Amino acid sequence: MLYLILCFLLGFFNSSLLSLSLSLPPTHLCRPEQSSALLQFKSNFSLSISNCSQVHIDSVHKMDSWDEGTDCCKWEGAVCDNKKGNVIGLDLSCSGLIGSLQSNSSLFSLQNLRWLNLAGIGFGNSEIPSEFGKLRSLTYLNLSATGLTGLVPPEISLLSEIVSLDLGVNFLFFRNHDFNMLVHNLTKLENMILDVIDLSLVVPYSFLNLTVSLKHLSLSDCNLQGNFPTQVFHLPYLQNIKLRNNANLSGYLPETNWISPLRLLDVLGTRISKGLPVSIGNLKHLKKLNLDSCVFMGSIPSALGNLTKIAFLDISGNMFQGQIPDVFGNLNDLRSMDFSSNNFSGVFPPSAFNLTSLTFMDFSSNFLQGTLPNNLSGLSYLRELYLSANLLSGRVPGWLFSLPSLEHLDLHSNKLNGPIDPIQEPNLVQQVYLYKNEIQGTIPSSFFELINLASLDLSSNNLSENIKSCMLVKLRNLGFLDLSFNNLLSLTRCSNDVNSALPMINQFHFSSCNMQHLSNNQIHGSITKWEAEGWEGLLTLNLSMNFLTTVEQIPGKHLFILDLRSNSLRGLLPTPPQALCYFLISNNELNGEIPSKICNLRFLYVLDLSKNKLGGTIPDCFGTFSDQLSMVVLRTLNLNGNQLEGSVPQSLKNCYRLEVLDLGNNNINDTFPNWLGTLPHLQVLVLRSNRFHGDIQNFSGTFSFSSLRMIDLSRNEFTGHIPPELFENLKSMKDIQVDKNSVTVTMKGSDFELARILTIFTSIDFSSNHFKGPIPKAIGELNSLIVLNFSHNSLTGNIPPSLRNLAALESLDLSPNKLQGRIPMQLTNLTFLGALNLSHNNLEGPIPLANHFDTFSNDSFAGNSGLCGFPLSKTCGNDQEPKSPPSTVGDESEIALIWKIAAMGYGSGVVLGLSVGYIVFTTGRP
Repeated sequence: MLYLILCFLLGFFNSSLLSLSLSLPPTHLCRPEQSSALLQFKSNFSLSISNCSQVHIDSVHKMDSWDEGTDCCKWEGAVCDNKKGNVIGLDLSCSGLIGSLQSNSSLFSLQNLRWLNLAGIGFGNSEIPSEFGKLRSLTYLNLSATGLTGLVPPEISLLSEIVSLDLGVNFLFFRNHDFNMLVHNLTKLENMILDVIDLSLVVPYSFLNLTVSLKHLSLSDCNLQGNFPTQVFHLPYLQNIKLRNNANLSGYLPETNWISPLRLLDVLGTRISKGLPVSIGNLKHLKKLNLDSCVFMGSIPSALGNLTKIAFLDISGNMFQGQIPDVFGNLNDLRSMDFSSNNFSGVFPPSAFNLTSLTFMDFSSNFLQGTLPNNLSGLSYLRELYLSANLLSGRVPGWLFSLPSLEHLDLHSNKLNGPIDPIQEPNLVQQVYLYKNEIQGTIPSSFFELINLASLDLSSNNLSENIKSCMLVKLRNLGFLDLSFNNLLSLTRCSNDVNSALPMINQFHFSSCNMQHLSNNQIHGSITKWEAEGWEGLLTLNLSMNFLTTVEQIPGKHLFILDLRSNSLRGLLPTPPQALCYFLISNNELNGEIPSKICNLRFLYVLDLSKNKLGGTIPDCFGTFSDQLSMVVLRTLNLNGNQLEGSVPQSLKNCYRLEVLDLGNNNINDTFPNWLGTLPHLQVLVLRSNRFHGDIQNFSGTFSFSSLRMIDLSRNEFTGHIPPELFENLKSMKDIQVDKNSVTVTMKGSDFELARILTIFTSIDFSSNHFKGPIPKAIGELNSLIVLNFSHNSLTGNIPPSLRNLAALESLDLSPNKLQGRIPMQLTNLTFLGALNLSHNNLEGPIPLANHFDTFSNDSFAGNSGLCGFPLSKTCGNDQEPKSPPSTVGDESEIALIWKIAAMGYGSGVVLGLSVGYIVFTTGRP
């Protein structure tokens, strides 16, 4: 796109420039050596129409007229003088030529050239030949967007007659010495365009040598570093200066005596700082001011109102603060203003609403207060209005929806608390975002006259109304509708038969509303009609956290995401559309068996049926889909909290991409499914609170749970020894990575549901089984382990000192077992251990006192008759005094680093967030 724009602008500019040259008399022929040089230059190139702009498609035929024996002064793109027949101008910009530029090119024999424009030619990574220094008569040189690479040769500085130099949008770089020589020698320079050239080796103070005749300076995306000299802004003829996207360029604007003919000032994405000086008001000719994403601070001077020629004003993404001065009344040419993402406070400047030429206004992400005016006289041409993330209050005025040109309105995340006023003359607005306010009352019927609406988000308000489906009939373009989290809002069908005209919505969110009118009687037939005749295009449907009791038929044949979580749905599991990828229907009252038809969902990615009353066995069809490619799609299977029986179907081992398997809190009667270890991506395995039994067999093989980061076997009937091979294979628990899903773990004495957790949260819970034998020493290799729970078993032997390596461990529960011996002093090095339970074992000796061990209560050590010392009342003898712990493997800084990384993810060990399904529905919202 940048190339096409350059082609258009440069072609227009240079055709005008060349027309100023002297025309050759019709009878005059150019000199033969000039014609020969041009033909030889032509022979080095071929034509590539794909490189050319469609608006200048005729430019690709520039060389068609270059024929031997004809007058080269009549060739398109060539200009001669009228005395000697020398070629003095050559414009081949945007001609679609590709080839290389060599040092022996015949171009350099045309030493009378004054204008040379080769912009847009594909030179294929050629370097700039030093022979350009021979073209001493050049006043205009444009080599932009040509694919040139390498060092800009110092010979360019020999072109002392140059008035305009454009080398931009190439892969070139300058050495500091060469650049100094360039700006020192080119004393007639008026235009210097070096965008995208690497100037990281150039010291910014080199720009102090720029000639006073300079009018246009463009240095965008040049990797400039250091302080840009303020004196450059004082150049007496400077009209345009662009320094944008130089992230390491600092400096500040002139604070005094800044009188300049500047028309454009663009320092976007730099480190230009300090305040906006009062002297900015002296720039009477300024049309564009872009200070976006800099480091400006302080208040806005009233002198900003003196910029009566300004058309584009962007000061967003800074640290400006205080009241915005109400000085916009005279800025009649202003078309775009962006004050977003600052720290402005106080009331909104009223004069901004009276700007007659404005098309874009953004004051979002500030601390602006007050109410919106009841009426206004301007903004007739406004297309986009962003006032979101402020502290605005009061009503939503109806004039917002009567602005004749408005297309996008965003007022989300304010404190608007009044109703939406009636709309007198509905406009053509397409996108309306009013979510996260405190808007009360009903939605005016005139709101549904906004026939161009494509996206409407009124979620997270206090709206109260019974919306009838026929009210949406006129919104034929509506594709996104979110009415979630309005507790008094409901939706019912109309009594007449107009549902067939419903809009083709593809995302519908009605989460956490009062949906009683969609339960049982009211829903019967309505959703079926929507699906059959109105909502075939529905892709996303969120009806979670309502009071739905029955869903007879799910709308949307092409539904991609369906969220029916946390309702009161009863009966059998509804059959979803076959295109479904995310099916979330947890926390309901569904009963019956899981139908085998569920396996017909060939694109199923996440299936969450947890917390229902589903019975029977797990269908054996998982992993045996008819489409063999489908078995690799399923990532999450959550059946927790049902009444499932039988065994775990071995067909699950075919779900190659499975990451989360949660079968907890059911009645499954089986041995440990060690074959799941072959799933290379399995990260979460929850089998807790079932009837699993028997020994855990030895583990071997390439994919033996190598990606597992959470395993919960608690509250089952497992027996035998805990195999060391299991922990040796848990490679992912030796690293810190990221995963996001929802499971329940026992930590610090309580059950927690970790919704969409980070897998830096790693845990092992084998509690409440019948395990015996020693604790495997190999567990000490799991460096990223956060929770370890072996409680309520019959483990024997000593507590292994290797546990000292669990530097990130927060919770350790080994109660009650049959462990013996002393508490290893090495455990005192677990400085992030917040919960410890060693009670009801056969431990003996003194309780270590080093580090934070003295913060644990008596309950952590109770029921060990051989233990002594604080916090127990039993004191130790002199020969039992605890010793200082030995040094750990790795220093404290390494442990601290692990903790800092972990803390970013889950704070004190638990991150409560939104489940995978809900996150899917909130993506795309600001």
